[in-house]
Amino acid sequence: MAKQVFAIVIVLVFVFFFSQSNASSANNMSLIESVRKKTFDYKLCVSSLKSNPHSFNTDVKGLARIMMDVIISKVDGILGVIRELVKKTSDPRMLECLNNGCYVEYDLSKDNMKYAIEYLQSNSFREALTLVDDAYIGDQEGCEDSFAELKIKSPMTAINNHFAALCKITEDIISILFK
Repeated sequence: MAKQVFAIVIVLVFVFFFSQSNASSANNMSLIESVRKKTFDYKLCVSSLKSNPHSFNTDVKGLARIMMDVIISKVDGILGVIRELVKKTSDPRMLECLNNGCYVEYDLSKDNMKYAIEYLQSNSFREALTLVDDAYIGDQEGCEDSFAELKIKSPMTAINNHFAALCKITEDIISILFK
């Protein structure tokens, strides 16, 4: 009899836990979907958030933080691409654009994003938004402008556009926190 009661209790605990975690996952998917609809590029937003398992157990502020982490990770990758492009070119004008127009800007954005995270954590959303916007304007536009000024075709356009989209999505998510 005691074994049967124990088995029933175990089954009930398992069922309760399973139903709670399913409800929680459904609620968090709903949150991601509602946030996604308010962003610049909903497909990129969903793929970026779904790639992080923490996105299923957080709020809007947490989703903004995840996107900031995505941006920092993206910057690390972009800096690596720039280093590879620098190794492959001997054109001094291209080197100038890559080193001073792109690398410097993207390198600065890592610090800006770290400060943006601090502002986000302290509920200083306007300041966080400003720093994300600075990353977008400084990095993507600054990098592209350096090539345009010298009338050189930019090898960074696709990367810069993707980065800009990530920044715009992050700005859209932070903007939700103002409401």
